[in-house]
Amino acid sequence: MMRAREKILHAAERLFAERGLGVSLREIAAAAGQRNNSAVQYHFGGRAGLVEALYEFRMTPLNLRRRELIAELRASGRETDLAALVECFVGPLSEHVLAHGGETWYLRFSSRYVLSGGYRHWPFSSEHHSGVNELVPLLHARVPGLTEERLRVMFLHTVMVLADLEQRSGAPGFGRADAEAAAADLRTTAAALLTAG
Repeated sequence: MMRAREKILHAAERLFAERGLGVSLREIAAAAGQRNNSAVQYHFGGRAGLVEALYEFRMTPLNLRRRELIAELRASGRETDLAALVECFVGPLSEHVLAHGGETWYLRFSSRYVLSGGYRHWPFSSEHHSGVNELVPLLHARVPGLTEERLRVMFLHTVMVLADLEQRSGAPGFGRADAEAAAADLRTTAAALLTAG
C-alpha cells in the first residue's frame, strides 16, 4: 500500500507535468487523496521541498544505474567509445520510460521544470546529478572543444524527446517496438549533437 508521502509525489509529478509548476499545493494534496489541505507542507515543507523530494525519488535509482554503466565502461576500457558514453546518459532515462510505458510522468515533469528556469545551471548544479557530473569529464575528453552549451543542448534534446516518448507510450497504435525504435534513434541523434562541427 502506497504511503501518503509517495501518493503526494506521484500526484505532484503528474500535475506538474500536465499543468506546470504553478499548480497549488492544495490541489496536489487533493489529487493524492489527502483530506488535510496542509499535507504537502507537513511532508515536504513547501513547493521547493516537494520538487527536491520528487527529483530525489526518481533520480536516486536513475543515478545508481548511470554510475553502474560508467563503472562498466571504465572496467572495459571504453572511456573513448562515444556510443557507450551517450548510453551512460540516455540509457537510464530511456530504460525508465520503456519500463513504465507512459505510467509515470517524470520526463514530462523534468521537461516542464527545466524550461521553467527551475535549474539555471541544469544539469550541473545538483547533487541529484552526480552520475552526470561523473560522465561530463569523460565526454570532454572524448570530444575536444565540447562546450557546456553543446552539452546542455544534448541533455535538453534527450529530456524533451523522452518526455514526448513518455507521452506517446501506451497510446493506441504506438507499441513497444515503436518506443524502442524511438529510443534507439535518440541515442544516434544525441551522439550526432555532440560531434556536429
